[in-house]
Amino acid sequence: MFTKVILARVKKEQITVSTGSIVYKVRVRKEFKISEKGLVALKSGKIHTSIYGSMCGVQLTIGKLYVLSGTINSLRAYVNACNMIEEWKHLTKRQRKGLKLMYKHGCSCKVKNCLYHRCNNSFKQRDSCVWNSTCETLDGICLRQANGSCMWNKNKMLTACRVRNGLVHGNSSVAAGNPHYHPSPPRLPLEP
Repeated sequence: MFTKVILARVKKEQITVSTGSIVYKVRVRKEFKISEKGLVALKSGKIHTSIYGSMCGVQLTIGKLYVLSGTINSLRAYVNACNMIEEWKHLTKRQRKGLKLMYKHGCSCKVKNCLYHRCNNSFKQRDSCVWNSTCETLDGICLRQANGSCMWNKNKMLTACRVRNGLVHGNSSVAAGNPHYHPSPPRLPLEP
């Protein structure tokens, strides 16, 4: 299984009720992160998802431009509700900048999802950033630091969001116990 992150415009939709799937024909405008197998899979311009929301299927709108993350399995590209699926025009300036300019610099870092469950401090590893609030979703970029570890790149918007939400250094135990903390639906932060 391989991850891909692309910018693509949806051209057509084909629903196959017998297989419970939707195949979207897309035009890939930009590849932010993709493997060799991903390039082969996306040559067809097809992206697969389940027709059923209960199976994490997603609905894309024909003509719209999306940032899509997903997986490649058996040389087919897949997206589901747990992937980043966001209209380009709805991304923040920071997210666009991150994808266009900074994304490639964090390719050796991973993002560990602690958004909907409590993760203890041992969950933090040298090669990862812990994602536990919408602050990271909207304003965070996980980058390798000079000391070799991966951390959320500090910026004014990320700090302000964490202060506003009562989060201290992204501590998931603070987020989990904070009555003012309300995570948004999954939308992956920038992780190459």
